[in-house]
Amino acid sequence: MERITALYIGRVGDVIVATSFLRAIRRRYPKARIRLIVGWRSIQVLPLIPFIDEWAVLEKPVRIGAHLKLAWELLREPCDLLVDLNSSYSKTSTAIARVVRAPRRLAFNKGRGPVVWTELVAAPEEREHMWDRYGRLAAALDAPYDQDPELRLPTADLDEADRLLATLPPVGGGAFRVVIHPGNFDRFSFRWPEGKFAELANRLLDDERVQLFFMGGPGEHEKVAAIVRMLKRPAPILPPARLGVSGAMLKRMDLFVCNITGTTHLAAALGVPTFGFYAGYTQAVWRPRGARHGGTLCPEWESCRETTVDEAHAALAAHIKRLSPV
Repeated sequence: MERITALYIGRVGDVIVATSFLRAIRRRYPKARIRLIVGWRSIQVLPLIPFIDEWAVLEKPVRIGAHLKLAWELLREPCDLLVDLNSSYSKTSTAIARVVRAPRRLAFNKGRGPVVWTELVAAPEEREHMWDRYGRLAAALDAPYDQDPELRLPTADLDEADRLLATLPPVGGGAFRVVIHPGNFDRFSFRWPEGKFAELANRLLDDERVQLFFMGGPGEHEKVAAIVRMLKRPAPILPPARLGVSGAMLKRMDLFVCNITGTTHLAAALGVPTFGFYAGYTQAVWRPRGARHGGTLCPEWESCRETTVDEAHAALAAHIKRLSPV
């Protein structure tokens, strides 16, 4: 097994969660050259994945020339194994898989496009966690698997994060740094309401243990700033930065409080404790595992919005006490 191609045309968080599988195939085939193909939305995470040797990017649909170049590269560079990491059907992934020249082709059974694949793993159950899905995919290759995602930050990103954090105005509070990311603004039902975030933040401002920060993802700064303006006193917002530098700023925090987004998985893959607002679906399929990851669970399958501020504050205070018992 000299050349392996892994394929995931998903968002940043999807690719980060799949790093547990990429680590497994690196362990199984330590001398193989591993190539990862992703969509343009995930390009910034590629330099942070330590288990791949090269990558290719499917650009935006309007970039026809880039698509033709990628197709040519895939046609002229065969590999020994192709693995599709997407657990649901993707017309784009299937089209790319048809182009890749590989005698062994592994994927989840998605009910469509089976002629493309030589081996299929059983389709995921509705409540099956993503890490358990990748565990089954790794088992098909006899690859040693553990579930935690993993990213590694370049020294330059850590240095840039320290420089940006030094520019923030001084804030009061204790030594336990909490950063709130109220993002995922394009998914209403999986987004805890902005007013509730402001009320929860106001309670944290009264906690002498806590030093409070906010952050937003790309294009979210103004919406996050609007929440900060609702607070009884200002809290600094982390400066916008590329993914690696944002991750490095998170590494300087003690807890990441969040709606469930790609940034949640970025924090988890960097070893940063998290606290999230989960619906039944996100709890079952996407919640980071382990004692350092807390959160609330709404009884609704596709909404976290009904979780009250009292419920959130009680659970968050208990989680902070576990992480910082002094």
